[in-house]
Amino acid sequence: MNISIHQPHYFPWIGYLDKMAKSDIFVILDQVQLEKGSQMIRNCVLDANGAKKYITISADTKDYLAREYRSIQTKDIAGWTTRQLNALKNYYRKAKYQKEIMPILEHFFQGNHDTVCQWVCASIELARKILDIKTPLNYQSQIEYDRENKRSDLVYAICEALKADVYFSGRGASVSYLERDKFAANHIDIVFQDFQHPVYSQCGRATFIPGVSVIDMLFNCGIEESKRIFWKNVHNTHEFEEKK
Repeated sequence: MNISIHQPHYFPWIGYLDKMAKSDIFVILDQVQLEKGSQMIRNCVLDANGAKKYITISADTKDYLAREYRSIQTKDIAGWTTRQLNALKNYYRKAKYQKEIMPILEHFFQGNHDTVCQWVCASIELARKILDIKTPLNYQSQIEYDRENKRSDLVYAICEALKADVYFSGRGASVSYLERDKFAANHIDIVFQDFQHPVYSQCGRATFIPGVSVIDMLFNCGIEESKRIFWKNVHNTHEFEEKK
């Protein structure tokens, strides 16, 4: 069984969802610290001219380093959800599938959530549902392991708790901090994601900008074409063989 482990990302980019789709279990870290300015609280979209813009959740970040991510409250929910919805309407007013996607986002922003984590995880669940990703999500807070573990030991402890034989990792900071010998000694293989970003037509852009929120693909391609692009890309790499 292969698992991947990741911080929650607000309306994540396609590479995040690709890793989820290729995993048997996807673990969301909801007990770590918030990284201010990261995708744990915001993400990039493109405006009508193809320029990068951020959509950000308003959060009460007082003493945030002393609190778990899942406990950080949002503030002025009516204000930031209204501003964000109006911004997306403006940014994607020329997008081909604006009429298909906007009602889905309108419903999302009517959600009854109190914490940043709840809003972010709801956005992940929405993207997962739209793209028909069946991988089950597990939350760090629901897994029994020694909470003293950090960094590589945290990843290892979660893999051990879930009886994983493959840890499916991204190519970010984990490339340098994972203690690969410890995983190997305990019969857990580490496989790094080989992700090639699919290219699609972006409204207002002559050249493609990768790495923005999945929202961008949905507005420009619509649900059915987004699913086709996404799953074609998923099946191009990483076919895990079950260990005997």
